[in-house]
Amino acid sequence: MPPNLASELQSLLGRQATQALTLLLDSLGSQPLRVWLVGGVVRDQWLHRHRNGVGRGRTVQPMDVDLLLAPDHHSPELTLPRLAPHWNAALAAAGWSLKAQVHGAFGTAHLALQPSEDRNRQPHPTDRKLLTVDVAMARTEHYPAPGENPCVTLTAAPDADLVDLRRRDVSINAMAMPWPHGPLLDPYGGQRDLERGLLRFLHDASIQDDPTRVIRAARYGARLHMDLATEARQHLQDTMDLWPWRREPPCPPALGSRLGMELALLLRHEPWQEGLTLLQGWGAFRLVDWSGALQQDTTWPRRLHRAARWNLPLLPALLMGAADPLHVAQRLQLPMAQQRLMAQTLALRNWLGEQD
Repeated sequence: MPPNLASELQSLLGRQATQALTLLLDSLGSQPLRVWLVGGVVRDQWLHRHRNGVGRGRTVQPMDVDLLLAPDHHSPELTLPRLAPHWNAALAAAGWSLKAQVHGAFGTAHLALQPSEDRNRQPHPTDRKLLTVDVAMARTEHYPAPGENPCVTLTAAPDADLVDLRRRDVSINAMAMPWPHGPLLDPYGGQRDLERGLLRFLHDASIQDDPTRVIRAARYGARLHMDLATEARQHLQDTMDLWPWRREPPCPPALGSRLGMELALLLRHEPWQEGLTLLQGWGAFRLVDWSGALQQDTTWPRRLHRAARWNLPLLPALLMGAADPLHVAQRLQLPMAQQRLMAQTLALRNWLGEQD
């Protein structure tokens, strides 16, 4: 790993995790592959270098690392299942345990790396107990209908990196660092947007294809203190006014299960009040509750703070501001336990109303 890149990643990931990532990258680099660090780790590296974190006393703490791979044009048959033995051997030799979920048909793998216990080794202050790495072969995507799951085609084209970056959600995540060396790839102006604190979608069909990108934008905005660029807000408003998604069952996945998962991630891992405030300010609660009632709701902060204080799930508390909370919960495919909690709350609310 180049010395400057190694030191920056060590500041982000810790010494041990950086060593493990180096082993993984070296094992991949020994194959007829092109390898890039992509997405969040490249973004966070830029923030660490230029802003020493993100300000307001917070530092960048990436939870995982994303790698993009493209086979050399002489070896288009190279797949993740064929690569797995190489990274397994390299990491095991260095004392790292590895749990891997390899989805060969989709060209993706999720790796959870954990150092072995060494009682003789003095832990370093930056050491992490777990490093997760998402590996993906370069691909193109097209959406058969707005909000549907995309159809994926793996690619080994010479411009595989640029083709793959186009499917990302916002410009600050569409940057790539070639391994082991090479200039930063930033075809959508991610560095400029980081400097200006702006979130920008990549193309005119971005939200139509996948409206969960709006929820992810709010997650990044809350975490990194950023906001949608003016044209991105207009793009969101225009798309919602057109409403290109199917309303009748079955619900498009991006307005159902995937939307619920993204909201749950926001509430679990991000400064949720900031993230939800951004969504409401953008008018994007309409994506959750089509009636518009949640968009007009001003009481959700109080509900969610009470739910947090009582150790109750936050997403049901948010949805109680919808015109038909249970219908929205079913569309988002909330767990049945949460749906039952909402049904009981609604029954109690109705009973109390009858007593007045």
